Amino acid sequence: MMKVATTSRWARDQRQRGFSLMEMLIVIVVMFIVFAVVFKSADMFQQRGAAEVEKVDSVQAARDFMDTVNRDIHDAGFPPMQVNPSNTVGPAANACAGAPTLACSCVGNPNIACGIIYYTPTKVQYEGDLDGTGTVYVVTLQVAPNANGNCPCILQRGVVTKTQFLANVQPTYYTEVNGLLNSGNWAGVTTYPVSVTGGNGNYAAYGPIDVFDGYYTDATRVITNCITPATCVGSATPIRELQVTANVIPNFSDSQTKVFPVVSITTKARLSNVSP
Repeated sequence: MMKVATTSRWARDQRQRGFSLMEMLIVIVVMFIVFAVVFKSADMFQQRGAAEVEKVDSVQAARDFMDTVNRDIHDAGFPPMQVNPSNTVGPAANACAGAPTLACSCVGNPNIACGIIYYTPTKVQYEGDLDGTGTVYVVTLQVAPNANGNCPCILQRGVVTKTQFLANVQPTYYTEVNGLLNSGNWAGVTTYPVSVTGGNGNYAAYGPIDVFDGYYTDATRVITNCITPATCVGSATPIRELQVTANVIPNFSDSQTKVFPVVSITTKARLSNVSP
């Protein structure tokens, strides 16, 4: 007798039914969770990468700035001034009234470098042959606050020839370091308040640190303004060394801690026109 295989209607319905709506919803939810985790991780890595790039750029910019300033300071005061009373006549005599002959031999003379001619907590100017061609340049370093009068500030470097400087030509600041926090006034007080938005952390402690520190020939720290070439160069103890300190933050904070990493760089160099 022949047997015929039969399949129940219930079994056929089960094979044809496929996934239920509930199962589809569960799969979609799981996929959304997986994609959310993947996208969040990718975004975090992107933010971390951008923060690291900004940190590296800040370090490199500050280091390049300090290297340039270090070379400048070594060249400041060269070509040196000469003891020649005849140089105290004419325009230089008016600029050097009452100053020693050494100072008068370089003030107003575009071919002689005086060294440091302006010195305050937030601005320094010095003269020197920067490229070995015999041309004397005037270098200006200054701290420029932001539009609100606060820091992060900009540490700027501008250069003009001494001939241009004597003609009141203002420098263009092509070399800059952004994100400067410190602007000390030599007395433990900040010149420009620190105001950092968009991140955690306490940055006010960096504010009172001095940007510019000068030292006399006897290694005593200079804490007095010197704003004319005659008084700066004519001092009985002229500034021998100049130190520049920059505490800088990048544009992006850490993606997890929301703290801006602070980069601290200092350079100190001796002027060429001051004997030890």
